[in-house]
Amino acid sequence: MTHKFRTGVWAKATQSPKDHFQFLMNSTNTQRSFVHELSSQMLGIPPSNLWGVHIPPQLHPQGDHETLQFVQHAAKHPAHEFGRLISSHKKASGWISNLGDLIGDGAKAVGGYGKKVAKFVSKNGKAIQRGVSITKDLVQTGSTIAQLAGLIDPQKKSTIDAIANAVAQHAQGEHYTGKKGKKQGGYFERILI
Repeated sequence: MTHKFRTGVWAKATQSPKDHFQFLMNSTNTQRSFVHELSSQMLGIPPSNLWGVHIPPQLHPQGDHETLQFVQHAAKHPAHEFGRLISSHKKASGWISNLGDLIGDGAKAVGGYGKKVAKFVSKNGKAIQRGVSITKDLVQTGSTIAQLAGLIDPQKKSTIDAIANAVAQHAQGEHYTGKKGKKQGGYFERILI
């Protein structure tokens, strides 16, 4: 996952109500991850292993405990559900709108924070990947035990193992490589008519 969250409407210096609505329905995974991280840190939770550093106070919109918990929960959902949840809660909608304004106005603070996150990820990337790999091994061991105990069938075990494998490959960046193996099709020596 990239940590670039100042994209789309958040890249604008000033944002209109239309931009706010557009953000709610079209936020990126990284933007929602940032919203979750910020609300978590404002609730007193230390920085996650994914972001690794404290978000600067210049990017902290005012919000009460209940609103921060609501935003934190909403940020765990896909864009359309995040937008629906936030737009149904007046304080949360205002908090997100204020955050967008702070990000638009605070380009320097955002840039500085982005550099700190990039430095953390480059320094701790191997540890993060190792943690994902260990988790994959634990999931696969658990699914093997569950199958042997008769709690799940072999098809369900292979599905669970495939998902764990896909997550591990994504964390390793292997999903970005091209297809391997011999190219098939597309070549004809002669076409006779």
